[in-house]
Amino acid sequence: MSVFHPFYNQRILYQSLLAGQDAAFEYLYKLLYHRISGYIFATGGNPTDTKTVVHESIITLVFNLHYQKYAWQEEAELMTYVTSIARNKWSEMRRQVARQVPIEADDQLNNADNPYQTAADEQDFEQRRLAVEKNLALMGDKCRRCIDLFYFQQKTMHEIAALLGWASDDVAKKEKYRCLKKLRQLVGLSNWND
Repeated sequence: MSVFHPFYNQRILYQSLLAGQDAAFEYLYKLLYHRISGYIFATGGNPTDTKTVVHESIITLVFNLHYQKYAWQEEAELMTYVTSIARNKWSEMRRQVARQVPIEADDQLNNADNPYQTAADEQDFEQRRLAVEKNLALMGDKCRRCIDLFYFQQKTMHEIAALLGWASDDVAKKEKYRCLKKLRQLVGLSNWND
């Protein structure tokens, strides 16, 4: 027996997300976690990686909705779009890990899913989402544009330097790091890796 859910179709979910309804974001969190976790686990990830990918993907979606970089299209499912963001975030995280010293395999095996953490995780996510949305709007125009160009438009450091009038790729890289660090500190995410 199926239970009726208020977000029974993608268009209603999209409209609810645009309206900033907490229930829509909680539903999206659960749905995206369910959709992406198998893929992440199959490619060497763990529950912590999945939570990070889901959080960052939804933050990206919030940014794209807020700045009208994503609009509803009848022929393209919202969840397909968000899932592709998550897959890209996971690929990005794996590339970064490949450049770093490997973590002990035992550490990853000890991170078992705790079903009692779900409510706390969702509450934590919601607080972070609201904080990112609020603080992103408060940041300077160049920082906001830099974050957008790098994380959402996937521009190179060379392109960002040219678009924002910075002297070189190295300056763009330093500014991007500074802006991201500032945003993460404002929203209490300073312990996340770049």
